Amino acid sequence: MFFIRSVRVFSNVTSMLQFAMPLSCSIENLKGSRELVICDSELSRGAHKELFRFRDEAYVIGEADTIFNTILGLVEAFNSAPEFSPARIHIVLGWENILKVYVWKSTRPSAGDTFILLKNSGVSQQDLQPFKKADINDLFPWLYYGKQFSVLKKVCHAAKKQMENHLSDHKIRVDGHLVAEDSKRIVASSL
Repeated sequence: MFFIRSVRVFSNVTSMLQFAMPLSCSIENLKGSRELVICDSELSRGAHKELFRFRDEAYVIGEADTIFNTILGLVEAFNSAPEFSPARIHIVLGWENILKVYVWKSTRPSAGDTFILLKNSGVSQQDLQPFKKADINDLFPWLYYGKQFSVLKKVCHAAKKQMENHLSDHKIRVDGHLVAEDSKRIVASSL
């Protein structure tokens, strides 16, 4: 009886994972993995691999514009069958995608949501004033080149907490990493 139930649960998780993950990633490679790394680009994967040197099978590389749906699908799959969940999940994302995880929406984050996050991360209203009508992507270069790494770290931490709050197994540790395209490196992390 237990074996049949386990096979059925694994079958359901496998089909959910196949829906959630890019075709280039084999579901069998994730079975039994202790760590899973979700990246929004090959550049993000390279930046993470440079620091952590995980085996290739640990990486899931999605498309930047649909990575939130991949993350959402994985969270739903792991919530349905926590016995197949990894012990730790790394999300390695660019600016806009880390904001999507923070607001937990697949759509582009609003300026208001982004400003609230930045205010909660220590940026003053006065500092945000010049960006009142700017695109949210204009904020990252200002923070990055302005060396506001403590703010970027808090942004990563906020995304990490949001994802952890959506996982039913609170033993799963999530780490958020922010990648800058021009440096091709992780520039902030929740670690």
